Amino acid sequence: MQIKKRLLSCLLIIASIVTLTGCLERVEINKLGIVAGIAIDKIDDEYTVTVQVLNPSAIAGETQALPAYSLKAEGTSIHEAYKKLDEISSSALALSHLNVIIINEEFAEAGIAPLLNFALRRFDVRPDITIVVAKGESAGNVLNVVTALDMIPATQLDVSSMVTSRTARLTSYNLYETVDMVNTNSINTVLNAVSIHREEEHIDENVERKDGTEGKTAGNGSTIDNILDIAIPVQLRIEHSAVFQGDKLVGYISDSETQLYNIVMGTHKRYDLVTRIEEEYYTSFGITQVKSKVTTDLANNEATINLKLSGMIFENTYPIDLTNTKNLVVMSEHLKSQFEQDMNNFVDKVQTELKSDIFGIGGKAHNQEHKVWQEKEGYWSELFPELTINVEVELEVSSVGEIGNVTL
Repeated sequence: MQIKKRLLSCLLIIASIVTLTGCLERVEINKLGIVAGIAIDKIDDEYTVTVQVLNPSAIAGETQALPAYSLKAEGTSIHEAYKKLDEISSSALALSHLNVIIINEEFAEAGIAPLLNFALRRFDVRPDITIVVAKGESAGNVLNVVTALDMIPATQLDVSSMVTSRTARLTSYNLYETVDMVNTNSINTVLNAVSIHREEEHIDENVERKDGTEGKTAGNGSTIDNILDIAIPVQLRIEHSAVFQGDKLVGYISDSETQLYNIVMGTHKRYDLVTRIEEEYYTSFGITQVKSKVTTDLANNEATINLKLSGMIFENTYPIDLTNTKNLVVMSEHLKSQFEQDMNNFVDKVQTELKSDIFGIGGKAHNQEHKVWQEKEGYWSELFPELTINVEVELEVSSVGEIGNVTL
């Protein structure tokens, strides 16, 4: 019994020592470089990876430095470039708080599969990150723009994406959703796009650029000077969405077209409609409620987008008594006609210019007429542009605001 007690005591001591040794791979929190954003520029066969790392001392107000700094490295793969960054950084880079990944157009046009591969294989990358395309700019330049909304550019870009998506002018899919759409031919993905806007009055004449040429420049917005003026010289703007075919960028849709896209997809219920009446007058109408349904008839190469809409008149210059039910019907017809025109123009652009099934009509066919879909699935990308898509709209004015008449 005595021996057993001693043996038990020894085992407990050994167990305690083992638990106190800690993790051999651990990194102290003050030695971590928290990455808020990554920008990836593909130039020919090389990748340039820029990371934006948080500066805790500046965030806490202990120094006058900016709250983030950037590191940049090149490689033949994303991983190679990222490992070089990890080696030159004074802190161990951590992606657990990554908000956004920005890619340039060349990368997006070549295919984003390498990015998805890299992100999915890393255990510390969260699925809710925002992926955006830098429209007409290098991804690195976009990542480094200092803005007044948030001194950490990567965070500001993520916040802007969320704000604009709430107004239905952009759409945003997380990492897993993007992967799912890239890996199927029944729907194509639409990602956020960001561009840099430079105020004309802040553009200097005949300045020598970094490439040695002379011309206009407003700088790249990466210094604190960018937010010391009420009219910020360099701003990030999210005014488009990037349309993909598979994993490749094929073009862009505007923010108003993105609203229409969201209405069809049922992800948002907002659209701002302005219609001209008798050329002289106009009415602004906001759609607030939507019921969307897509049906397919692939045997006859047709699909129908059925939309039931209701909303509120926000502004009206047409001299008509909107408290009169008959007049309200007339106004509804004007608005319906305008919306049908907007939607048909958008559908035509998606089919003839972009040739990308962003509406997921293939997915609807898979559910509604599975056997026919199986026959056409293999060459759906060729069939979709030739599909007859009918748009059927029902529109109701649910509110005319606080006043019914145009005259006050």
